[in-house]
Amino acid sequence: MKFIHTADLHLDREFEGLVQETPFQPYRILEKIIDLAISEAVEVVLFAGDNFHQSQPSIKIQNYFIEQLTRLQVYDIQAVIIFGNHDYYRESVYWIDFPDNVTVFKSESVSTQKLTLKTGETLAVSGFSYQHPHLSVNKIVDYPEKDVTCDYHIGLFHGEFSGQSFAPANLTDMLAKDYNYWALGHIHLANQVADTVIYPGTPQGRNKKETTNLVVLGEMAPTGNLIYFRDLAEVHFETLTIDLSDCQTLVQALTFIKSNLIDMTTFYSLNLENYEAIADNLQEAVGNDELLEELRQSHVIVKLKLIPLSSETGELTKIVVPDLTLPDIDLEQVYSLLPHKQEIRAVFENADFRQEVQENLALFASQHFEFGGTLDEN
Repeated sequence: MKFIHTADLHLDREFEGLVQETPFQPYRILEKIIDLAISEAVEVVLFAGDNFHQSQPSIKIQNYFIEQLTRLQVYDIQAVIIFGNHDYYRESVYWIDFPDNVTVFKSESVSTQKLTLKTGETLAVSGFSYQHPHLSVNKIVDYPEKDVTCDYHIGLFHGEFSGQSFAPANLTDMLAKDYNYWALGHIHLANQVADTVIYPGTPQGRNKKETTNLVVLGEMAPTGNLIYFRDLAEVHFETLTIDLSDCQTLVQALTFIKSNLIDMTTFYSLNLENYEAIADNLQEAVGNDELLEELRQSHVIVKLKLIPLSSETGELTKIVVPDLTLPDIDLEQVYSLLPHKQEIRAVFENADFRQEVQENLALFASQHFEFGGTLDEN
């Protein structure tokens, strides 16, 4: 049995930290996943939650999701879907029906669905969907033991191995079920927790922290699994530290910096170091964003910063910045400035929305904080 395992698509989530327009659309990663499923002639595609970034996705993105799933139907490929903490399931917000080749877990209670694949093999899939933005109970204890009447048994799970808010689990409980495979979601970085227990990470990173953009292409047999990781992401975020110690002029520095920007599908965060010979002019060009704007003519630059130079005594001239802690945003005050509509009030009262606002502000601050004075003043 061949399968694809993906998770955390967050289809309606844009790239973060960008001020440039790009031709890339992150939601199109789904088309690449469907293309892979068709070209590899898999039997089933597993979606391990957070298919959408919002709990009430737009009609447009709902229809896009269905259009892509329907493409599988022609090739007799099935799909199995659970919903996570971001897109927790409420039937009332959906404008679409899922096609016949798609099995959807809608309940927060664990259940098992049995599928007959185009090979004639049988597959049991156990899972559940969030119906709330947080879930503090260990759901793994509710998963049944392996169904030996089926050829294969897969556990579909969206949650974590630490913390208390997102279906906290432990590996021992999972392995005790003796499933052929655990398809996990929620963590945005790929992690093979055990041979048969895998987080693929988000298939398309949206910010500089999401650097492992993979899906699992697997083949299951009675003797064991073959697991391959595929990177289908159209663009990647990368942080580069560029050593300018050999650059004695601004011309040399600009040429050398550009020579390191070799990929048009990479979104770069740049750290420049060892620029003593051109320090004054470089600091000015970085401070007024002239250099940043020049580099953005041909590449996507998320952030550009200078690493402090060593002083004459050999010690670093630096300022110690404590961990940034932003105050809570007064959303009630924000709401008071908006039309007082029931729909807007529901959004502002959503705990998941409030948490996401705070997280995005922290990410913005971490990407845009800059010193204001000269090196010595800083």
